[in-house]
Amino acid sequence: MKFRPLLSILLFGSLFVTAQNKPTVKEYKKVFTTYPFSDPDPIPKPDTKFYPYFRFDGFTDKPVQKEWKVIEIENDYIKIMILPEIGGKVWSAIEKSTGKDIVYNNHVVKFRDIAMRGPWTSGGVEGNYGIIGHTPNCATPVDYKIINREDGSISHVIGVLDLLTRTSWKLDINLPKDKAYFTTNSFWSNTTEFEQTLLHLDEYWNKSDRKSAIYLSGTNLYWS
Repeated sequence: MKFRPLLSILLFGSLFVTAQNKPTVKEYKKVFTTYPFSDPDPIPKPDTKFYPYFRFDGFTDKPVQKEWKVIEIENDYIKIMILPEIGGKVWSAIEKSTGKDIVYNNHVVKFRDIAMRGPWTSGGVEGNYGIIGHTPNCATPVDYKIINREDGSISHVIGVLDLLTRTSWKLDINLPKDKAYFTTNSFWSNTTEFEQTLLHLDEYWNKSDRKSAIYLSGTNLYWS
């Protein structure tokens, strides 16, 4: 009988540790200082490389306070923030024991005329799919779905239909329940009757603002 309190404490402690290891996900709005883009051309031009998309040609040096949708996934070791309205970027990833950023955490959303359709902003981890450069959806909303996996991890899957090629892509951003890292897995489906040469890269930004990228060409892997 004297050992029962100790046994109860051990059991409670075991349950507490198990509960802590389960990752969580939440969705909310967060205000960022934003340099927005505007002035969309309402008529796509058939003679451009990015038809049937149109461009945005309006940019500003005057910031506004703008709300953006945030998907936040967190376990005991790492917290990641994804912005599905800005191409589904992994905007930040924080190692919780130190509070330090794993990737470059840009506290300002500053769109500039860099991408295929115009607007692009730096920071985080960006998935790119298409024929050239930054995907047509790198600054606009993407579809997404949150999946609780059987292994206890949480996936945030983003994707769109690429109108240039009529192919669809998905990127599975997965946070394991008990690891201090996250993974990305790409899925690209060509359901057309044509063989297509396409570009895929994941761009990663670190605090020194030096860029690293993985380029996938068929079965060959290039690192730069």
